Amino acid sequence: MTSTMRWVSLALFTLLALFLVWFGITYATVDSLLWFHTAAVPEAARDDIKPLYFALMNLIGGSSAALGVLVLYVTWMPMRLGAQGAASALVLVLAIALGMAALTAEELAEATGSPTSWHIMGILMAIALVALAAHARSRVPAASGE
Repeated sequence: MTSTMRWVSLALFTLLALFLVWFGITYATVDSLLWFHTAAVPEAARDDIKPLYFALMNLIGGSSAALGVLVLYVTWMPMRLGAQGAASALVLVLAIALGMAALTAEELAEATGSPTSWHIMGILMAIALVALAAHARSRVPAASGE
C-alpha cells in the first residue's frame, strides 16, 4: 500500500507540474486576447491595452512554466529521495500561487463581468492536497500482516 501511495503522489504532483508548464507556455505565446479576457475589456480600449496585456501574459506564463519546472524537480529529486517536508513545501507554494490566481479571477469577474472563476484553481489545489495525503500515507509504515 505505501508503495502504491508513493507512486500516486509522484504521479499527481507530476500531472500538476505538467499542467503548469503547458499553461505557462500557452499564456506566454498568445497572440491575441483570450476570449475570457476580451470579455473584461471594453471594445474601444482593446487596442490600447494590448502592450500591457501581452507583457502580463508573458509574466504569468513564464512564472507558471517556471513553477511547473520547480514542482517537477522537487517531486522527482528531493521528494522521491525522501526529503522531509518536500511535499508540504510543494503544497504551500502551490497554495500561494493558486490562491492568488483564484482571488484575481474572482476580482476580475466581479469588476468586469468576465467569465473567470476560481474553479480551475480549486480543482488544481484539490489535486495537490490528494497528492500530499497520498505522500503522507506512503510514509506510514505498513501494519504487520499487510
